[in-house]
Amino acid sequence: MAEYVRRIDKILAPEHVAGLEARSLDEIREMRREASEVETEVSYVRRLAQARGEILKAEIDRRSEGGSLADLIARLPEILSDRGPRPAPASVRVPEVLAPSMSITWSRGTEHLIADDTLANLPLLSDEELAEAVDSLKALEREVSDTRRQLHRVIDAFDSVLGARIAGAGS
Repeated sequence: MAEYVRRIDKILAPEHVAGLEARSLDEIREMRREASEVETEVSYVRRLAQARGEILKAEIDRRSEGGSLADLIARLPEILSDRGPRPAPASVRVPEVLAPSMSITWSRGTEHLIADDTLANLPLLSDEELAEAVDSLKALEREVSDTRRQLHRVIDAFDSVLGARIAGAGS
């Protein structure tokens, strides 16, 4: 019986990009498309982890400042807005796949962090539970960010071979 290998593990395996020069353009394009899909899914998981972490940190702040739960809820648009500096448009990766597959899972033992009922039970959590959840979400975000960087390197390898082939065909 064949062992199941997750798409992300297959794509990140060194042998996946080995020998690209011998593959057809259509094969490389399909491999790149699949890597882009997975990158979109990983980006989605990363953003979910970030958003949950931001909400939990805001809850910690609310508790220390003595605000009400209604105050936290009213601040959600601000908490979840992207307030960071924007990269130059030329340096932004525009995803080809704008929405993740509905079957997305992050099965590294931390998926509960983005799919549990922590937010629904926020007022019931102790300060220690909140701090632990924030730390776990930070660790998940670091893991997912590293995976995303690895996927970008794979996509860049596909782009490099595709670009060289297309440039060579045009001369």
